[in-house]
Amino acid sequence: MKNMDRRGFIGGMLAAGVSRVFGDIGDAAPAVRFGFITDCHYAAHLAPSLMRFYADGPAKMDAFVETMNALGADFVVEGGDFKDLGRTPEESVAYLDEIERRFAAFRGPRYHVLGNHDHDNLSKEEFLSHVANEGQTAARAYYAFECKGVKFIVLDACYRPDGAPYCRGDFSWKDAYLPPEQIAFLESELASASGPCVPIVHQQLDAEDETCIKNAADVRAVLERSGKVKCVVQGHWHEGSFREVNGIGYFTSPASVLNAAPDNAFSLVEVYPSGGVKITGYRMARNFGTAWTPGAWEGRREWRSGHYQVHYIYTGRSECMFHVFPDGTSMLLDCGDSMRFFRTAAEVPLPCDPSVRAGEFAAKYILGVNPKGSRVDYLHLSHYHEDHGGGTRYHGGPLGRSSLGEFNRCGIADAARFLTFGRAVDRAWPGFDDPVDAFAAVRDGTPVQMRALYAHLSETQGTRIEKFELGSSAQLRQLGESPFPGFRVFNICANGRFVLPDGKVRDLYADRIKAGATSLNENGMSCGMVVEYGKFRYFTAGDFSDGWRHADGVRRQVEDALAEAVGAVHVAKLNHHGHHSMYPKLVKALRARVWTSCTLDAQHCTDDTMCRLADRSLYGGPRLMLPTYMPLNRPATASGRGYLPDVARCVVDQPCHVVLDVPPGGETYTLSCYSAVQSGNPLKAEFTFMA
Repeated sequence: MKNMDRRGFIGGMLAAGVSRVFGDIGDAAPAVRFGFITDCHYAAHLAPSLMRFYADGPAKMDAFVETMNALGADFVVEGGDFKDLGRTPEESVAYLDEIERRFAAFRGPRYHVLGNHDHDNLSKEEFLSHVANEGQTAARAYYAFECKGVKFIVLDACYRPDGAPYCRGDFSWKDAYLPPEQIAFLESELASASGPCVPIVHQQLDAEDETCIKNAADVRAVLERSGKVKCVVQGHWHEGSFREVNGIGYFTSPASVLNAAPDNAFSLVEVYPSGGVKITGYRMARNFGTAWTPGAWEGRREWRSGHYQVHYIYTGRSECMFHVFPDGTSMLLDCGDSMRFFRTAAEVPLPCDPSVRAGEFAAKYILGVNPKGSRVDYLHLSHYHEDHGGGTRYHGGPLGRSSLGEFNRCGIADAARFLTFGRAVDRAWPGFDDPVDAFAAVRDGTPVQMRALYAHLSETQGTRIEKFELGSSAQLRQLGESPFPGFRVFNICANGRFVLPDGKVRDLYADRIKAGATSLNENGMSCGMVVEYGKFRYFTAGDFSDGWRHADGVRRQVEDALAEAVGAVHVAKLNHHGHHSMYPKLVKALRARVWTSCTLDAQHCTDDTMCRLADRSLYGGPRLMLPTYMPLNRPATASGRGYLPDVARCVVDQPCHVVLDVPPGGETYTLSCYSAVQSGNPLKAEFTFMA
């Protein structure tokens, strides 16, 4: 760190601490308070890359140590990857000695966890001979210690799957493994513990993806059987995350190395006699807490000024997303109803009693998170299908009549019993004839339902009805008096047309209409948009999907054409719920870090679609698949399910509401998963990414 006043830097870090409790920790005071920092990656000669600022390690460690001294922490732990690769082993040792010297300024016990980078050109023995763990004459790779009735168990997963220890770069960081002798050690330490236990490890234990320990499931089973573990503290995945698995929370701290100083990431972890845990994050580190009761994890999903949010509301019967713009302007994007109400073979779990329709359920969810209460600024229907808007086939009976006809109790009409809308944006208003007659082409009656409902909203709520303006970035905008800069919603596709980067409009169906087509696939008519907020980009386009065999005999997908327009994004909603959609050209163009979708059918997120999303030949690097539910009760396909390591474990187990939150500037974004079927909607997982 250059040209920076150290005292000012550390003072800023102290001011950045935020205390927040999740769950009922049930005690007046914590039993133990300790500091945790991980992934410092100190190496003075390395230039910044991948948002890693290697040379800032000593200054960041100073800030951590001085903060923990000021807070009176009982001890401190560094979670691995203490240093990075020196040009020689001697240089690596010099980096290790320097960062250890800074760490040793803590006035109390300190402990180390081994990470993969600690072995890049050193052996375990060489690394351990240059650090000290309290109470050990020579630092060990794995060990346990007690503090005020709480046992802490430090594990070392830096072993290859063949059992060989990491040594001088002879390993792959993707192949972490906990040897049998350590599993036996873990079982023994848990059995002998008289109180709660907190395991600490570098690599992750909460899933089976490339950042996790290969035999993580075996280790989790040991933890679960003990009944003494409510929280595991880990590092390695620099962006940080939280997952709840079978009543145990797995907190992955963000890496200290990310971003230039004064940015940093570390935490104060407080363990209560009940086993409950409170984690207070400083700067980039996020806060999580647990209660002793399994599943009682809670999180924060309310909108905050300056944040952009998308709530994927799981109804089990519809696609439904609620957007809140940075200034508090709100938009309900789709809210349908469908045959899942009738418990067919396509059923997925319902989040409420079947007598409560999807629209009512969604509206009551919105009332709990909308900064304007029942007032929603925009209603936007992506296309005319009942699972997006509600139709004439599956409903709760007639609901009302307007000047343009009757409408039924389902979908958006049902939600409108509880919500009022300022504007409604429709793909083909007012004629419902762009590019063909929707009344004749759409079989489920959604155009009939929506025409009558729009008239009702206009006549009773004063809602202004508008046609979706292709190519506009002014139609769906912040409506407040003080809009936040850098936020834009660009209308990229509608009615079979999309806007290319040069501003030209391409019409996918022009030739077919010219040839006399009177019926087209409604999915291909879907409205879509790209949302930008600072560095962050997001894509959503309803059910945009279709394909047909052209005159040259080749079958082409409309998504292939859209790929020419969209560009890379950070989060993308799957077209058509991931049902035989997302073809290679579009996946390659979007290159999303996170893929999301609304699930309402056991056939959604089909194996072929998910395999394309997981295909590293289309684009490299990690990705997270986060539908609101990942159904696996369907026939096996030839494509297999090799994509499962990329799927968030929590949504394989149960349906979730998923909330995307982007703070001002869009430099980070978080996706939080809340159980849609457990009472109180407890937090099941949370993932934070750097844009």
